Order: sequence, then C-alpha cells, then structure tokens
Amino acid sequence: MWEFLRRNSQYRADFRGFVERYEDWFKKKGYWFDYRRREANWSNSDEDYFYDKIAPVILRLCRKWHIGNLLPPDWNFDKKTGIHKLGDDEIGLPTGIAPEMNWDLRFLGALMDMGFTSNVTSATRHANIVRAEFDLNWPMKDLVTHAKRTLAYAQENYFNELKKRGVRLPQGRRRVQDYETHLRVWDLRQAGKRPAEIARVVFPSGSPAYALRKVRDHLKAANKLIQGHYKEIR
Repeated sequence: MWEFLRRNSQYRADFRGFVERYEDWFKKKGYWFDYRRREANWSNSDEDYFYDKIAPVILRLCRKWHIGNLLPPDWNFDKKTGIHKLGDDEIGLPTGIAPEMNWDLRFLGALMDMGFTSNVTSATRHANIVRAEFDLNWPMKDLVTHAKRTLAYAQENYFNELKKRGVRLPQGRRRVQDYETHLRVWDLRQAGKRPAEIARVVFPSGSPAYALRKVRDHLKAANKLIQGHYKEIR
C-alpha cells in the first residue's frame, strides 16, 4: 500500500505543504518522527505546542490518506521487515494502523483507562481494533466458536461503518505478485521509457503485441492504485 501511496502526487503535495507550514519549528525542534531528537530536545512546552497545534493537522491528513503516521514519500521500507532506518531508530510502515492510535490523545487515554469487565462475552470495537474477553476455563472449541462469531460481527460492523463514510471496499483481492510489476512498469514509464521499450525489458519472451498490451494493463492498474485504490489493499 505504501509503495503506491508515496507515488500519489496529491499525497506528496499534502506532505510538502504540511512541512512547509511548520518548517521553521521543525528545523529548530526536530521532526515528529525523529523520536531520539524529540526525547533529547523537546521541553514540556514544546510537547504541548506540538500536540495542541501540529498533531491535529497530522491526524486530519492521516485520516484523509488512511494511514497511521504522516511520513516522507521518499522513504523506502525493507520489504521483509517493513522497517525504515532513521539513524539508530527503526520506524514501521504507516499502513495497517488507525491514525487515532498515534495522534488522538483523548482516544489513547480512553484505551488506557479501559479495564476488563469480567463479562466473558464482552467485546468492543474501537476503530479497526477489537477488544474481547475470553474465559480460558471454557473448552477450546467454545473459545474458537466465540472468537469466530465475535470477529465476524465486528468486521461486518466495521465495514458497514466504512461504507457510511464513503470508503470504497474491495470487491476482490488483487494478485499480490502483480504489485511489483505494476510498480516496475510505472517507474520505467516515469523515467521516460516508451511502452514498447518497457515491453522488451519487462516481458522479453512474449510477442511484441502481447507484451505491449501487458505494459498498458500494468500502467493502468498502477495509476488506479496510486490515485486512490491503494486503500483497497488489505
């Protein structure tokens, strides 16, 4: 998902505009993702200013782009670990986490204040996170049945919420193995290569007509993902 999002021109513009808006403060105090510098340099008043003025803007942009953190679009993440190295720090992918888990202090405070209800059938959904309770004295088959019912209901409820918010849900799963080809073809085209040249490089064994058609299909798919359909990747 990140590889497509970071190529989205509007995301790049949003990130650039956000950084420029607070550029003087970031240069003086350090960027929000540089946790080591934050710990060393930020005073209590710096933390207050950041969470009062800047974090709400990050949260709004994260909600817009369906990510958990606003990160530079030129960052690459290790394909196996999903980690980006920033000095000695390791920063994970911003995808797959609700932005509230990073930037909504009231939401985080509510989670911290939550305790067990002692009701073994209790389950509560918060954004895309489900909190459920289980009694380990139950037989395993009953625990599994309860878990399946709880998760099925929670997922249905979550998807209904997304639909009400106008989020388009995937009708089917794309072939994961095609994603890398989408990106390779797209990047070659952005580098100025003609479709016929890309066809010879990426699909050397096919007929010229077939290879050219494949290139156009991959370009179309990559463009759709970059322009917004990356949100369908789960």
